[in-house]
Amino acid sequence: MPFQPDYPVPDDRLPYTEHARNGGENGRVGILMLHGFMGSPLSSHPMACYLAEHGVTVHCPLLPGHGHWPDKLKGFTRHDWINAAEEGLAHIRTLCDQVFLMGHSMGTVLCARLALQNPDILGMIMLTPVYESPDSRLSLMKVLRPFMTWFYPANLPSRSLKRLVRERVQDFYPDLDVDDPEVQKRIPEMTRLPVASLVEMLKMITYGRTLFPKLTIPTLIFHGGHDPALKSGSVERLYAVLPGPDKRIKQFPDAGHELMRPFDPVHEIVWKMAFDFVYERSALRQPAT
Repeated sequence: MPFQPDYPVPDDRLPYTEHARNGGENGRVGILMLHGFMGSPLSSHPMACYLAEHGVTVHCPLLPGHGHWPDKLKGFTRHDWINAAEEGLAHIRTLCDQVFLMGHSMGTVLCARLALQNPDILGMIMLTPVYESPDSRLSLMKVLRPFMTWFYPANLPSRSLKRLVRERVQDFYPDLDVDDPEVQKRIPEMTRLPVASLVEMLKMITYGRTLFPKLTIPTLIFHGGHDPALKSGSVERLYAVLPGPDKRIKQFPDAGHELMRPFDPVHEIVWKMAFDFVYERSALRQPAT
């Protein structure tokens, strides 16, 4: 059964299914989209609408603990995320004969697992995939887990973490003035993370490094040169371990972690390249315009 949150989730962060607009045979080609850690279906929905307009059905479930502030992750494990991914695949199989996978950040690990267990998957699109911990200091969380419940990234001196925190707050409340002193006082509590959940994410990253060297299906990777959530050079190292002959990597030097969203200038290129990837490997007959 799909995950049903017992906490409030804004409508734009709920799961979605965008059915192919033109019907016919094109409606039988689909993509399962899996969002990343602390993300939600919101980040890929505009891209899914574009793909649906061009004959591709897209389904994106909500991973347990996601869709609101990160404190809602408390109590959920990587096994819950894996189960949600498997349920998502089962759902899109009821709609489509030919299935592709698309994952964002940690979602690429979930996709890799599904691809290895389902040899009929036709290809995989990786959006800013995670391969290594973005900050080696985060490994201390495994030691601190028994003694510390919450992690406050906003209180750390790390510039990349502060940037991620700021982006997360602005994403949830676009009109909020994050430089307001009163807002600044609230940010640490708003963005606190369960230490146990952070450890689960780190375990997923480690798990991914056991999966990617076995992934032989066609793969397209996108990543940005200004991504505070990824360790420098890690995407190139991931690409190097992929053994399949049909693989491609595309870097956008000025893009960030969510390069598929409309606020990033490169999103139109990402959307078109993603469609072309599916078009070239499926029964689709309608070229993108």
